[in-house]
Amino acid sequence: MTPFVRRFVAVPMLALSGACTSGSSTAEVPPAPPPARASAPSAWVPVRAASRVALAEAPALVLSSPDAVAALSAPFRARVQQVRARPGQQVKAGDPLVEVLMPEVVEAAGAASAASLRLEAYSRQVERLEALHAQGLAKLPDLADAQTQQAEARAALVAAHAVLRVAGIAPGEARGVAERGTVWLKSPIGGIVTEVRAVLGEMQPEASAALVRVAADGPARLEARLSVRPPEDASFAFVSSQGIAVPVRWVGQSPVVDAADGTWRAWFEPEDTAAVLRAGQGGRLRIQAAAGEDTVLVPARALAFDSARTVVFTRGGEGQPVRREVEVLATSGAEALVKGPLSARDTVAADGAALLLESQAGDADEVTP
Repeated sequence: MTPFVRRFVAVPMLALSGACTSGSSTAEVPPAPPPARASAPSAWVPVRAASRVALAEAPALVLSSPDAVAALSAPFRARVQQVRARPGQQVKAGDPLVEVLMPEVVEAAGAASAASLRLEAYSRQVERLEALHAQGLAKLPDLADAQTQQAEARAALVAAHAVLRVAGIAPGEARGVAERGTVWLKSPIGGIVTEVRAVLGEMQPEASAALVRVAADGPARLEARLSVRPPEDASFAFVSSQGIAVPVRWVGQSPVVDAADGTWRAWFEPEDTAAVLRAGQGGRLRIQAAAGEDTVLVPARALAFDSARTVVFTRGGEGQPVRREVEVLATSGAEALVKGPLSARDTVAADGAALLLESQAGDADEVTP
């Protein structure tokens, strides 16, 4: 083919190609549909009834009753003269256990006896002068002087009695202490002697440590350190190291949180007054949820938070998730105690946040034109 013929044939082909191109550019092509969003994978787990389920456990310690523990000590300088106490000995309130020599107390006992005699004499003198003054037979300065001496004797007696009370000596025993020269330390309660540190002839400094300790059975109180606040109507039990559970009731809580670990102290007492808890006994406080048809346990991850509401997703008909609004009463580890339209017959999504995001994404697609 000659060059001229090739050029003649190529021109119509180019024109035909241009016509096809311009026609295709004006044709409208429908957009491809968006790919279907895959549903967020989430397993379904059964809801558990909350009755008799331990929500949390906390370390607990049995405290002694204030009137069930006593310590005998020498409030002033003392020398041990005699010891009658033995560990394990049963004693009664007022039993003399340790005899000591305390010079300050003996001196106070003598001062109390002298002040008592002076007060008695000045009181009689004041009565006589008052009667004479009323008749105009006594001078007012004489009466005032007698009243002053009466007041000074009364003040000396009060001061001496204060010293005696510190040593556990009643005012009526002052004369006996002054005559004997020694002081008997007596047990303030009845119970069992648990410790004896007194040694014959030993000198005790002022405000020394306890020479004898006495303990007795009494109403015990339990102290626990909690990291979570128990829900209302929860029940409690003290579980000893031997595994024995004793039901206890709530008494009170500390308004102050320990800055070291974020826990706060709470106190409990046995529900049965006949239950015996030994002071110093350690164990665990078990917090149990109250039985209620609308109070159940769900996995903690089943909770989803939408604004100020907490929701879970239950499995409805044909496996569709149903949104349920709940109230969180307590959380412990991997579980949460919730209250709402749920029962032990329901199943919930194990990953509530994933279904919440899925539902929010679906709602956004519906409103987008």
